[in-house]
Amino acid sequence: MIPAHLLAWERCERYKRRHEPDAARATSEIRSETLRKWQTEWANESNGGWTRRLIQDINLWRGRKHGLLDFHITQLLSNHGCFGEYLHRIGKLDTAACVDCQEQVDDAEHVFFVCGRWWKQRRALEVEVEEDVSPDNIVSIMVEKRSNWEAVVRFVNLVQSTREHEERVRQRLRVE
Repeated sequence: MIPAHLLAWERCERYKRRHEPDAARATSEIRSETLRKWQTEWANESNGGWTRRLIQDINLWRGRKHGLLDFHITQLLSNHGCFGEYLHRIGKLDTAACVDCQEQVDDAEHVFFVCGRWWKQRRALEVEVEEDVSPDNIVSIMVEKRSNWEAVVRFVNLVQSTREHEERVRQRLRVE
């Protein structure tokens, strides 16, 4: 979604140019400028580095013809979810380490692109989408075609559902 301040700027510009003879062209030019400004802001933002690494081009992301976001895809994109680093940061775990391989930092990049526990599922995904997946290409692979999007969703949902179930079991064992 275009940030509110840019939509406000866009609305002001459309109002200023409302009497131009070719209103459709003016509206198109203004929207193009809004998207250019948004991309510039996106690229220079200090927060959200992980999301920005995944979604490098907002026009590619906005222009996709398929793909609804679900709970687990949002976790992949935001790095917020059943990840040791995130759970440690919010005080739910004593360590940020991966429970599967004891890697020091368990975050979305580690889980989906590095962790040895998921190598078979990750490799099956790569075979299905006919390309090695990485943080730098996962979004372009997803938006390329619906079948790729669905393959990534299946992979992410399998991994996160399993991790969430296992974390709930660990929490119950800690309470008992």
